[in-house]
Amino acid sequence: MYAVAIRDGNDLWLLARIRRTGSNVYFLMQRDDPGWNPHASYHESGISHVRSYKWKHFDGQGQRLDPSFRGVATVFSMGISPGEEASYKTPCDAGKFDDVFQIPIGQVLPGEPHTLVTDIIEPGMAAAPGPWQTIVIQKSFQDAVPWILVTIWRGLAI
Repeated sequence: MYAVAIRDGNDLWLLARIRRTGSNVYFLMQRDDPGWNPHASYHESGISHVRSYKWKHFDGQGQRLDPSFRGVATVFSMGISPGEEASYKTPCDAGKFDDVFQIPIGQVLPGEPHTLVTDIIEPGMAAAPGPWQTIVIQKSFQDAVPWILVTIWRGLAI
């Protein structure tokens, strides 16, 4: 299990969790309501979807998550509206995770839209293109093939 968190001085605030179980990859959105566990998943079979409460949305079929995987596939893109980064106040206990992608608060510019994107990539590939302008910071988790690449983008090219 990996954490994506904002580093603000001595504080570390949880944005999301990413979990790899076997060949499945899950993007778990941080919510304070324990009954609400919205998440996106990309399964070994290539099936992907987003769940919120008991509803399943955005069903898709992509490549299998095995060593034959090529290119890049997006698991989930989470928008962070200007000023919204200040609302994430769930403490992140780094000791509870295998690794933590720490985003320095100074990298998240006030008044600018940001997007947190989790991609599955063939080793050495770049992030999937989208309507975003600038890569702010990214981290890859290379514990298995395909890799998981997490990127914070700034701006929208509209």
